[in-house]
Amino acid sequence: MIAFSRKVLSVLEYELQIIAFDFDNPIVMCEKSIETTAKYLFEIKTYILEKGFDSMEDEILFFKTIKPKFTSKLIYFKKVRNLESRKPLGSKRIIREYLDNELNKLHNYFTENMEFYNYYRQGTDFIDDKIFTRNNSDINYNLEYFYFELDHRFATTHDYKVAAIIGNEIYQKYIENKIVLLSNKSKLDIRLPIDLPTLRWTDTKSGLIELIYALYIQKAFNNGKADIIEISKHFEIVFDINLGDIYSVYSKMKSEKKNKAKYLSILIANFRKRFED
Repeated sequence: MIAFSRKVLSVLEYELQIIAFDFDNPIVMCEKSIETTAKYLFEIKTYILEKGFDSMEDEILFFKTIKPKFTSKLIYFKKVRNLESRKPLGSKRIIREYLDNELNKLHNYFTENMEFYNYYRQGTDFIDDKIFTRNNSDINYNLEYFYFELDHRFATTHDYKVAAIIGNEIYQKYIENKIVLLSNKSKLDIRLPIDLPTLRWTDTKSGLIELIYALYIQKAFNNGKADIIEISKHFEIVFDINLGDIYSVYSKMKSEKKNKAKYLSILIANFRKRFED
């Protein structure tokens, strides 16, 4: 069961990467991602209800670690979809206030659930058998109001809370990156000539990410003090492109057995050929 779940999760994460690459519109991207995640979560649910668990340890592992990785994606994509679809039209100040308000909501959520947040993040496990096994509501760490409406064959009292922690933390990073991007846009608007035409990146996103990482490793910006997110956000602005999750692409590069710098190799080959010609 655990092996099957991990295999399905791996397939899901791969498909989500493809969706992120194929759809630049964040609302459409989120809709496609939600649909795909829900499909694989249902596949896992069907398998669990049919096969069950071999032991309580497996049940705890699934509801504490594996299922939340699926559900957290649903939470994250739904929040991003709502954020983007409700984003106000107006000045940078108005948009910044909107984003700050979302961060405040997250802060309030973490504060309200601090007791369970500390239990989970500290790796504690002394009540796992009560909160990560099914049909057991003896302990209430701010039990979600909709818990009793869930299918208890595929839910515990707190697996959703773990998913909410994971999803909200990723969502927080998304908002913080939006704020950085908003700030960087402000700086670029001042420095770029107003009649400068848009220069769009039309090659592969993975190629640009490979190039960005090469420049980052070379410490080509700010004497090596610029971090990878800051550099990638500048490239997104200048070349009018949404790079998505660059860490996932970088992880895929590292897993390549033969050529880990495929795009850079092509650049070098074409550069040399041009000189030879």
